[in-house]
Amino acid sequence: MKKRVSNIIKEVQIPMKSVSQRLNNQGYTLIEALLSFTVFCMISLCIPLIMKGFSTIKQDMVPPHYYEWNLFNESLRNELWKGESVVITHDKISFLVSGESISYEKYNHSIRRRVNNQGHEVVLQSVDSFSFASINQGVHMDLEFVGGEEVEGEFFYFSTEQGEGMPEQ
Repeated sequence: MKKRVSNIIKEVQIPMKSVSQRLNNQGYTLIEALLSFTVFCMISLCIPLIMKGFSTIKQDMVPPHYYEWNLFNESLRNELWKGESVVITHDKISFLVSGESISYEKYNHSIRRRVNNQGHEVVLQSVDSFSFASINQGVHMDLEFVGGEEVEGEFFYFSTEQGEGMPEQ
């Protein structure tokens, strides 16, 4: 029994001996404190830079109004060029392209495109107000974005009823 207890004590003492070799009696030194404080300060100074980076990325993901306006302007211009039977009201334009009815109308703070009165394709966002007006073989559009920026555009189409040929650009 004594041998068995001494074997157990030896087994217990071995890990204790290796742990005691790792420990020293010098304590927590000033150099360790300065090193820890330096690492803490470096991490603390990086947090605002990281937050600013996220903010910049978020702002860059939202395109400026003129990018969206140019894309909308070009797509409506191309569709109207192919369109027939154009119907213009104050807040909506609709026409036929290849037998399908296409309409552009306001929906909340955006302009949406619908085909055959179905679907919901947002083509322009952050729109405060807009209006369509009929001009000779075309449409004039006044638009104001939510921030107060105002733009206007003219879209021409070929009307077979008037038979005057190509529209002016």
